[in-house]
Amino acid sequence: MRILLDTNLLVRAAISPRGSAREIFRCIEANENHALVVFGYLFSELVDVLRRDRIRARFPLTDDDIRSYCEHLAAVGDEVSPKALGPVIDDPKDQAIIDAAVAGKVDVLCTSDHHFFTDAVIAFCAGYGIRIMNDIDLLRLLKGGQA
Repeated sequence: MRILLDTNLLVRAAISPRGSAREIFRCIEANENHALVVFGYLFSELVDVLRRDRIRARFPLTDDDIRSYCEHLAAVGDEVSPKALGPVIDDPKDQAIIDAAVAGKVDVLCTSDHHFFTDAVIAFCAGYGIRIMNDIDLLRLLKGGQA
């Protein structure tokens, strides 16, 4: 299964050794039938979020920690080059995620951002065979349950 984790999931996986986001990442890494889809903009947004003062105040990540995490994601992930498909969702940052999901031929786009769970976005993604799931449903699916 090809999976794209939105920035919010990758941030959570970076800052918490426990929790659904980190467990999803471990499941993807542990199964050769799964691929994590990544792209350049995702890395820049991830670095930006992890360097924010409010994040660093609660989770003391150094620049080296952040760089190592991104390098690990790049090594594990399948990097794609998305092309703009036009506005499907209002936020350009969110549109970049959708564009990458289509370019990466993902099966699942995992996010906790409610903007992705609109009828229009779900229908657009479904047209490309992409399911939009939250972390709980994806984790259940990765562990062999139904989602």
